[in-house]
Amino acid sequence: MKKSLLNLILAITLIMGMAAVLWAAVPPPSANQYLGYYDTKYSAYTKTECLGCHVSDDVLVPRHHNLIITKNMMCLDCHVLISDGSGGFVFEDFRTCSNCHKTTPHHVSSKAVAQDCQGCHGDFIDNPLDNHYVPTYPVSSVTPMIHGREVTATDGSLATVQGCAACHQPDATAVDPITNTTRAIYSNADTHHGTLIGFTGGIGKCTWCHNFDQPGLAIRQCEACHGVKSLHNVQRPSSTADIVPGSEAAGYGHIGNNWDCAGCHVSWYGNASTSPATAIIPAIKGQSAYTLAAGKEIALTITGVSFVNVGGNGVTYNPSVSISNATTSITLTPASFTDSEIQVLVPALQAGSYDLRVTKEGVKSNLAKLVVIPELAVKTAILSSKNTVTVVGTGFGAAPPADYTSGLGVSVGEVQCKILSWSDTKVVASNAAVQVGAMVTVKALNGSVSKPISAAAAKTR
Repeated sequence: MKKSLLNLILAITLIMGMAAVLWAAVPPPSANQYLGYYDTKYSAYTKTECLGCHVSDDVLVPRHHNLIITKNMMCLDCHVLISDGSGGFVFEDFRTCSNCHKTTPHHVSSKAVAQDCQGCHGDFIDNPLDNHYVPTYPVSSVTPMIHGREVTATDGSLATVQGCAACHQPDATAVDPITNTTRAIYSNADTHHGTLIGFTGGIGKCTWCHNFDQPGLAIRQCEACHGVKSLHNVQRPSSTADIVPGSEAAGYGHIGNNWDCAGCHVSWYGNASTSPATAIIPAIKGQSAYTLAAGKEIALTITGVSFVNVGGNGVTYNPSVSISNATTSITLTPASFTDSEIQVLVPALQAGSYDLRVTKEGVKSNLAKLVVIPELAVKTAILSSKNTVTVVGTGFGAAPPADYTSGLGVSVGEVQCKILSWSDTKVVASNAAVQVGAMVTVKALNGSVSKPISAAAAKTR
C-alpha cells in the first residue's frame, strides 16, 4: 500500500513538473497587449491612447487655447521656444501629452477615490466594493501567486509560472500589436505603483492592494480588483472569426487555451475547452469619429476586438452599443458587426460629452468618448456698415476675451478683427480689411468656419 501511494505521488509530481516545463516553453511572455490598457507607465502613454477618451485635436486644441481665459496662461507658456543652434529658434515638443501632464490625474479622480474602477476600465476589472466573488478558502498548490514562481524550461532557462508574471513580464523590445512598433512593456510593480492609485491629498492607501496582516493570502487582495469573473472573461481571438474558449492559440487571453489556464494555476488536470465562459469582455480601440454634430444622425464605425464570441455553453454573444451621459442613455443595435468592427447608426443627439461602450450580456468594454458639438456653420456674412461684418450662423459658442489677439476670434485673411459682439448665433466684428468679397473666418471653441463677405441687401421703400 505504501509503495502504491509513493508511486502515485511520484507520478503526480512528474506530471506537474512536465506541465511546468511545457508551460515554460509555450507561450513565451510577454502577454499580448491588445486588450485593456498597455502594460506601461503613465509617462509612456501615447497621444493616440489619450485621444481615446480625450476625443481629438478638434476639441483639445481649443480647450488648451482656452487656458488663456481660465488659467491666465499665454502662448509661450506651452509653446516654448528653444535655440536651433544657428541663431534661430524652434518649438519644444508640445504634442506629447506627458510633457506637461507629468502624472496621471485619473487615479486621484472622484471615481478612483470611490474605487469605481469599472467607470473607465469596464469589466476588464472588478470594483473592490461591489461584493463580487472572492474565494475565502485557503490557498492551495494550484492557487495563483502574486508574483509566480520560477521553473526550469526545456532549454535550461528559468521561466515564471503560477502567477500574473507568467505572461505579464517586462520586455523592453516588445512590439505594440496595434501600431506594430517597438514599445516597452513594464513590470507589474511599475504599472501598478505608477497609477498613484488611492492617492488623495498626498496620502497613499497602500492597503488597497497590499495585505500586510495576512501575507499568505495576498492573492485575495489582488482579487479585490482582479476577481474570478473578470479574469476568466479576458480573451481575444487568435485566428478564428469568433472566440471559442479552449480553441485559441496560447497567449491571447486567459481562457483561449489550456496553457493559458496553466500559466496561473499550473494544473495537470482540467480542460479550458469546458470553460463555463459566457460573454467575453469586448475592447474598444478606435472610432471613425470622436466628435459629432448636434442634431444629426451619423454612421459610426467602432474598431476593437472580442465584439462577438461563442461561449462555453455554445451560445453566441453579440454586441450592442451604449451611449450615455447624465441626462441621456440609449442602447443601439449595430447595423453589422464582426469580432473586430461594429457599424452602428447614432441618432441625433444634443450637444454634450457622452460615454461610449460596447456591451454583451451584461459585460461592458473599456470607456470611450463621443463629444457632440453644436454644428458650426455660417449662414450669412454681411458687410453691415463700413469695415464691419455681421456673421450669422450656429455653434459659435462663448466669446473669446477682448484682449486675446490670436487663435480664437474673427479674422479677415491673416488680419485679426475687433469683436463688437458675440453670441452663439451671431458675431459682429470690425477691421479696415473688412470689405465685400473678402473671406471672413470665425474661430470658435468648436472649430473654425469661413465665408466670403457679401454686400448688404439694398433697402426698398
